[in-house]
Amino acid sequence: MYEHQAMLYYQQQMKCVCQRPGLHAPALVANYIEAGLSAARYYEKSQSILLQELYLRRTFHEILNKMCDSLIHCAIRKQCSEQLYKPLLALKRFYKTHNGNEKYLILEREARILSHEFNPF
Repeated sequence: MYEHQAMLYYQQQMKCVCQRPGLHAPALVANYIEAGLSAARYYEKSQSILLQELYLRRTFHEILNKMCDSLIHCAIRKQCSEQLYKPLLALKRFYKTHNGNEKYLILEREARILSHEFNPF
């Protein structure tokens, strides 16, 4: 599946040191998020709810983990912080559809706490 390969590729790229992080970081993070959301959309169309939730949560947690990792370049951490709303809104839509508001509120609280704790700026 192309989306899964793209996610792995962008995940590896976020670990690497960018030569021009100010220019590459926004696109890198946005492409990773888009690959994860595309995989979730694919599983939504095939009526596989568990895999859809898995890819949404995986994308969210990967962005959250990169934002909190002090070994990642500051530009990538900043972009993860600024673009965290994309997978969070997708999870909100998913949990609203599937009656999981408690799960969403837990994820939102986790994101709020970690973004305040590990804010790189």
